[in-house]
Amino acid sequence: MNITLVMAGDEEGGLEKHVVELAHGLQQHGHQVTVIAHEKYRDRLQVHFVAVDLSKSRRNIFVLYQLYKALKNENADIVHVHGNKAAAMVSLLLPYLKLKSVATLHSRKKNTKMFKAFNAVIAVSPNAAEVLDHPHKHVVLNGIEPPILNANIMKHTPPVVLAVGRLVPVKGFDVLIQAWKGIQNAELWIVGDGFEKEKLQHLITELDLEQSVKLLGFRSDIAELMQQASLYVMSSHYEGCPYTMIEALLCKTPMVSTAVGAMTMVLPEQYLCPENDVDRLNQLMRNALVDLEEMQKNYKAVYAFAAKELVLDGMLRNVESVYREVLNAE
Repeated sequence: MNITLVMAGDEEGGLEKHVVELAHGLQQHGHQVTVIAHEKYRDRLQVHFVAVDLSKSRRNIFVLYQLYKALKNENADIVHVHGNKAAAMVSLLLPYLKLKSVATLHSRKKNTKMFKAFNAVIAVSPNAAEVLDHPHKHVVLNGIEPPILNANIMKHTPPVVLAVGRLVPVKGFDVLIQAWKGIQNAELWIVGDGFEKEKLQHLITELDLEQSVKLLGFRSDIAELMQQASLYVMSSHYEGCPYTMIEALLCKTPMVSTAVGAMTMVLPEQYLCPENDVDRLNQLMRNALVDLEEMQKNYKAVYAFAAKELVLDGMLRNVESVYREVLNAE
């Protein structure tokens, strides 16, 4: 297939990582792939690349015309756009382009009307799919290249509970830090940067948790940290299908989480709690740390699922199936 992927914005996160890995994976599967995106992503993509600055207003006439010309020139079998903004921009152009189209919703959004113009829509979690009003919607969980595990890495002593993400309100790290109160003989490591860093550090000090809660900042060795950790925790208020969940499971690190996004589909129910519930999150972490061996047994089937379905090849098979359905439709 001749496939064009479209990505708006100029940020760094799960969506951008997803598009890069999807582009390379599709190319390795023998497809002809083009990516239309901001110039900053050119160097990390080893596929045909067309630079259009979609970080500007979604109604910028000049940018929309550039995007129209790029899509028309590529004349792909399938145009696959990622995220609400890209969907909003491309949906305005579809009436003037005779193209088959797919869009991916990467997290639950209130406004999804821009997805109605596409032949099919992919949601990265059941939670996100719930808000889509579309006759041809599919849930395709994210998949990644499996991390390279280091057999020499040992679990940290005392046990480490690891959390990874941008230090922003949606990740619920303030709730996590409050839920850590009273947990002993373990350490909480929070990895990531963001504008809430000072606020979170103040909260750690206020709760007298400096000895057991560490803000590690940005790190590039996430797989190694996952292997050192005895438990991974997510405290987010909402998510799609986060890469850190997948990394934890592929590193065979069990996790507890708020019941959001793909976690409700993948993780055992007994390890989920409501969002913003300090007491329940505290209890989940306490229970896990008391019997980590039992938790590992309960996660065997989850690890097997992740190794099959949450790796890049599994995701590619599912995405290609959606493409074929769209191309074969009348």
